[in-house]
Amino acid sequence: MKNIAHFATGLALASFVPGVMEDAGRGSLLIALGGLCAMLPDTLDFRFVRYLERPDANIAPDPAQPDPQQIADGIAMQMWLAASGKRPRIVHLRPARFSVTEWVLYTVRFDTAAGDVTVVMDRDGASASAHVGRMDYTYEGDLHVEELGGPSLRFSDTGNGIQIEFLPWHRVWTHSLLIALALGLLLGWLIEPRAGLVAGLGYAGHVLEDQLGYMGSALFAPLLRKRGSGLGLLHSGDAIPNIVTVWLSLSLLLLNMDRARVAPSISVGPYLAFGVLLPSVVMLGIYARRRWKTHLAHVEAERQRDIVAEAQEYQT
Repeated sequence: MKNIAHFATGLALASFVPGVMEDAGRGSLLIALGGLCAMLPDTLDFRFVRYLERPDANIAPDPAQPDPQQIADGIAMQMWLAASGKRPRIVHLRPARFSVTEWVLYTVRFDTAAGDVTVVMDRDGASASAHVGRMDYTYEGDLHVEELGGPSLRFSDTGNGIQIEFLPWHRVWTHSLLIALALGLLLGWLIEPRAGLVAGLGYAGHVLEDQLGYMGSALFAPLLRKRGSGLGLLHSGDAIPNIVTVWLSLSLLLLNMDRARVAPSISVGPYLAFGVLLPSVVMLGIYARRRWKTHLAHVEAERQRDIVAEAQEYQT
């Protein structure tokens, strides 16, 4: 989820804490604490944790002669080193500056079925592949290496192939329910119990929302440091899930604001049915339909590739 969606979630969760909405009407900013703490996990990761990573290798194209084969072979070599050395390798994919305003950008695709790493250059569409064998890549989709920086990957030998972890520094200790609990206890002690409850709920809401995606989180760090897999229901940058999250959060926030009034004016049943659930269900239905069509297109592309491979084998 985007941070605006997490922020809205934190506000909505805080509004359910008894007394928070009433105090907000008297000028209290306690509800804002929920939104701020809901943004805190990603803020820590992208502003601090990412800069602590020490990659074993940096892979970038030659700006004078961009060669997709050189990039694909470089990635394959790092995977081979991880397998032969029995030690994880952290690799940072980087772009190259072609001129003052232009960059050499590319896309990396891990084909787990064929066991290939494919690199496609953005400038001319040139592509190349390197065969690496069995690999486990749980993050769905291609990796786009864009201006100013690209993603980092960790390659680990599992004994049954190479495991590929996307952004190994992200969603580890910062995305833990135990950290949410610790934050709540700390702020409850420093400020007041309700502040701790609001902060803990906002932080935990962010962590649980991220579980809907593909990457997952280390839910019980530091006791369990390994990042688990997500449910794979959505991508964090997809527009509709973020819109639905903001819609649900702000709709519930409005309802709780009304309930905090001396004389509430919103009829709860119809409001929840037609103002909250119906628009959300419609938007999620559109999103699910798009995802299903994309899945069918991917299946058809795989089928066509198998047909071509069988035809080539027959001809040879």
